[in-house]
Formats: sequence, C-alpha cells, structure tokens
Amino acid sequence: MSGIVIGKHTLESLTSGMYTEPYVVFREYIQNSVDSIDEAVHAGVLSPGAERIVVRLVPTENQIIISDNGLGIRAADVEKSLISIGNSKKSSETSRGFRGIGRLSALSYCKRLTFTTSFPGEPTATTITIDAAKLSERLADDSQPDVTAIDVLESVYVVSNVLAKKESHYFTVQLDCVDSNSRLLSYADVEAYLMQNAPVPYHPAFVWGKEIVKRLQSEGLAICSYHVFLEHGTRSVPIYKPYKDTFLVDKGKNITDTVQDIQIIKFLDHHKKLSAVGWLAKTNYKGSIYEKEMKGIRLRKGNILVGDQQTLNGVFKDSRFNGWSIGEIFAIDPLLVPNARRDNFEKTPAYFSLMEQLTTLAGEITRDIRAASLKRNVPLSDAVRQLNETSQQAASAIDQGVTEAQKVRITKKLKEARAAVSNSMRNETSEQYDQELAFAELDMLTGRLKGATNYKALNIIGTLTNTEKKILERVIRIIETLEIENADVIIEAIINKFSEEGGNSP
Repeated sequence: MSGIVIGKHTLESLTSGMYTEPYVVFREYIQNSVDSIDEAVHAGVLSPGAERIVVRLVPTENQIIISDNGLGIRAADVEKSLISIGNSKKSSETSRGFRGIGRLSALSYCKRLTFTTSFPGEPTATTITIDAAKLSERLADDSQPDVTAIDVLESVYVVSNVLAKKESHYFTVQLDCVDSNSRLLSYADVEAYLMQNAPVPYHPAFVWGKEIVKRLQSEGLAICSYHVFLEHGTRSVPIYKPYKDTFLVDKGKNITDTVQDIQIIKFLDHHKKLSAVGWLAKTNYKGSIYEKEMKGIRLRKGNILVGDQQTLNGVFKDSRFNGWSIGEIFAIDPLLVPNARRDNFEKTPAYFSLMEQLTTLAGEITRDIRAASLKRNVPLSDAVRQLNETSQQAASAIDQGVTEAQKVRITKKLKEARAAVSNSMRNETSEQYDQELAFAELDMLTGRLKGATNYKALNIIGTLTNTEKKILERVIRIIETLEIENADVIIEAIINKFSEEGGNSP
C-alpha cells in the first residue's frame, strides 16, 4: 500500500476537469460561506439575519473578492482545511459544501488565489496564497513524471499571518488576474447567475414570495435564505431570486402572463416520509416563458440550485413544457445528495423515487397546459372533442368486429376529425402539441381500422399482421359457408391456435 501515489494530474481533474463552467466559482464559495455563517450563528457569535456575503467585482484590477462574516477557521486548522483535498469534516446532511474540493474551483480562472480568515478569540488572521499560474506550469511540465499532487501543492502556496481583532470572524476569497475570457467580471452575467443559484430570499416586490414561505413553513420547511450583495464600483446591490408576479411570454407580441396562485407539492419516500417539498406557480399557461431566469421547475438543496432550468426537462413527455412552468423543489431527504458537479443528484433510490413522482407532476402540468390552450381556442377544443368521440366509436367498433361498410363510415369520420384539427390551429406550442397527439391517435386508429375484420376474436390478436388477419377472415368465411358439422368448433380451434402462438411470441 505504501507504493500508492496520487499523481499531480489529479489536481487538474479537480479544477479545470470538474469545473468547466466558470460561474460555479461563485456557487462553491458562497455555499462554503453559508455553512460558515450557520456555524457562527450556532456558536452564538452572529445573530440570525446579521449575516453578510459580499461578491465584489473589480474589472479595472481583473479582481474578484468574495467575503463573509461567518465563523472563519482556526489558525491551527487553516492550512490543513484549505490545502487538503477531499478531506472535509462536513456532513452532506448539514452542510452545502462537504466534499472539500470546491475551494479549488477558481484555480483555472485566475493567476493567484488568496484565502484570508479570522476566527473569533484569536489575535491573528491567516492568509494562504496559491500561485495558480505556477500551478498551471507545474501541471504542464512532464519532465518529472513521478511528481505527486502533494509535491505540486506544497510548491505553489505560502502561508502568512497578520494581526486581527480578537472579536473578528470572517473568510475572504480573492481572485487576482482573472481570465478576461471567462466573463466572471461581467456584472449582468454574475447578477443573473447569483439570482438563480444563491440561497437568497424572494424579491419584496414578488407578492407571492411571502405566501410561498408561509405555505412551505406550514408543511414543515423553513427556507433558509441569506443576505448576499453584489458590489461593482460604488454600487452594492442585494441579490434576490428573480421571480415576478407578471412575466413576459412573447417579447415580439408583448404577451405577458401572471401568477394566479401557488400550489404546494409534497414528495414522499418509500416510508411515506417527506423527502422533498416545493411550489408550482399556477398561471394561464400562455406560452413558453421568455425570461430564462424564471422558466423551468428548479431543484434545490439547502436552497442552493442543483443543475439549471433545464435539468427537469426529462421528466416531461414533451420537454418544451418545463419551459412553460415556474417552481422550485427543495430536497429534504438526507439521501438526496448533490453530485460533485452539482448538476444533479447522485443516482440513489431516493433520487429515482423523486424523479418518478416528478414525472407524474409533469404529466399533470402538461394536462393543465393543454386544457388552458383548448380553453383559449374554442375551434380546437371542439375539434379535439369531436376526435375523442370518433376515436371512442372507432375503437368500440373495431373491438366488436367491423364490416366493410362500417369501415367506410368510420374512415370518413376520422378524415373529418383530422380536417377539423388542422383547420383550428393557430400558433401556440401547446396547440401544436395537441395537433401532434391528435394526428398520432388518428394514424393509430386508421392503421387498426385497415387491419380490422368482422371477427372480434381476430381483431384482439395483436401479433397478427393486417394481411394475416385478412387471410384468416377469408378462411373463416369459407368455413362458415360450407355445410359441415362442427364448423363453429373448427373456427374456434383456429382462432385459439393463433391466439396461443401470439401469446407465446417474444
């Protein structure tokens, strides 16, 4: 075992390899700040509501500073806590950041990374500076193949101490010489990212925000939110979640929609215990939401976003309809653990159970969208109603056995139903979806009708082709015309034989 070596390229995998999206640096450091703030409140050195997380952008200096007034780290533990890899003492049940690798996330996007922290009661603050440019050079140098990750790390950081007030407690991350191509210094982009990802409160102007908090609390979920500020020059702007009561659906036509109500959704595990709880905005479902910051049902753990607005597209039969939806799902179950990239949860039984329930919810949302669309489009509603009636009549006739004359009449009605659906279309995505469903059902019924016979017993043998059914129908008719004893027995035996073979088919 003593011969095991952790190669230097492990560092590359844990920086540029894992964090390919630059904005995750804000999420990683903010979730560590939140954990530290919780510890400070628990220790009694910070009052609830007095927390402050500041993201400061300094484009003129190519610099980013992220600071918090959390508990900080003891001087004796700083080096081990910040330089060790994957050695966090945090628990996934109580902490947002718990793998001990997120603090490395910025190394790919700057040339120097500095951590400074002060712990209450200690006279000094500790600073660790990592030379990210030198780290990059060491990783690219293959002249010494046996260099370990520890060797590289020890050669690229320095530790220093400065005097500090004993009562001070904070943690600061400073990125110097930030990569200009990363857009990490773009105020608008960073603000949009923080609004969606950070554990911040709902905007005071969002009337339904207070109602969401109130209703979720009644279900046993207290949403923990924190004061996060974005500073740029002389500006210091508080960050809120981007939800609004009225939002844009079609920018070109200036069509807006409004949140009418809030639906609380509960998800249970296999033991009937609450595993997640969330809210869904009840709107008029006028179309796909234009404002990216609001659209899509979002997953959260510890009130920090997991994935993005498209993560739950897959639970919808038609993925477009997640973009018509607004809502958040807050994971509670300790077994719902964000993966290392935090782009989804780890694939545990708890995750699959949640996805199954979300698929059911997506089906209900799709039905609501279709109902809203049909309500707005009376001709389409009538056409779909006509189609449903015709479909039921056709299916019933096929199951009972259908004559050629009946086929002609039913085929005519199906063509009329198709024309009615086609002529009632406007230009909504949900209407297009309804049309696709209607046409698919019509095609299915038309195919069944072509292969249907006058004998119910033949029609229900699903393994027979249309041609085979037609041949058997002719055989049965010939037997019926012959004046032989036990004709019914022979016919029944033929049908049973084909039914048995169909049942044994793979």
